[in-house]
Amino acid sequence: MSNKVVLIFGYGPNVGFEVAKAFATRDYKVAVVSRSDKCASDAKNYLQIQADLADPSSIEGIFSQVIDELGHPTVVIYNAASFSFRSSSPLNDQIVGFQSDNNVNIVSAYIAAYFAIRSFALAPSEASKTFIYTGNKLPFLVVPPLLSPGAGKAAAAHLIHYLAEEHKDQGYKFYYADERKSDGDPVYSAIDGSAHAEFYTQLSEHQRQGPWNATFVKGQGYVRFSEEMIQDAVFMGRK
Repeated sequence: MSNKVVLIFGYGPNVGFEVAKAFATRDYKVAVVSRSDKCASDAKNYLQIQADLADPSSIEGIFSQVIDELGHPTVVIYNAASFSFRSSSPLNDQIVGFQSDNNVNIVSAYIAAYFAIRSFALAPSEASKTFIYTGNKLPFLVVPPLLSPGAGKAAAAHLIHYLAEEHKDQGYKFYYADERKSDGDPVYSAIDGSAHAEFYTQLSEHQRQGPWNATFVKGQGYVRFSEEMIQDAVFMGRK
């Protein structure tokens, strides 16, 4: 039986579905985590875990269940995201929304990385030991009204960069994966699940850490872009 295990946080009908299918075809045992069971029928061959990642304390139990039922995860993919913050709401509601979004977008991601590292340390030497965070270009630009997602993605990019440097000598790999158009622009809502699946499996098969800021283009794979902070706000659908 395969000792390759992938744990996917944020299982849904696009990226999560395609990534899970791609790893399953590569002989991985698959565990998927989602807030609801609306995609349960598509995940009947996987270990399904229902959890609200706005509660960071749920992460440890998720790892414990996966380890007990499948084994230590050798690839962990954090595909969850949240946007409940509204700047037009009363301040108390803004705070609640901002904290909830931060819990999903960065706090639970950090805890998932922490437990992933513990599992990597116990995995066979030939195991992938890869952690991938599904990101976007928000660390480099402002897109109203995406304040809390932008803050979360910027923090996540720093986290991934930090962990990639900290653990590079141990053979653990960390990637902030960001799908782009061929000119480097964000894909915005035109996210391609199959392109993510192809790229994520490629990253998992690399023996050494590649560029942590893993920008990629559908059909091309990794493409390096010159990243500069965009000074003016960028409105979706506009150049």
